[in-house]
Amino acid sequence: MSSSENSIKQAGLFKLLSDPTRFRIIDVLLNTKQDLCVNEIANHVGITHSAASHQLAKLESKDIVRSVRNGQTMCYIVEDNPTTNKIRAVIKVAK
Repeated sequence: MSSSENSIKQAGLFKLLSDPTRFRIIDVLLNTKQDLCVNEIANHVGITHSAASHQLAKLESKDIVRSVRNGQTMCYIVEDNPTTNKIRAVIKVAK
């Protein structure tokens, strides 16, 4: 990956984290260290089920969270990869 491509990828990560709702969702998932269902995430963050699902879909498309089906309910957990390790570091510094 070229330096320019890497910069674009990194900027995209910061853009993703710049949304307060997505930032809070990631923070909640990192602090629980377990999977949470959409309704639990929505309650923690103070948003609707629909809004949580929408934001989680964006996070999942970037391999930041992974969905797990629990019956008819979707639950999510933070992926373990280099990108999420960077996110952990950013959130730690931000607190």
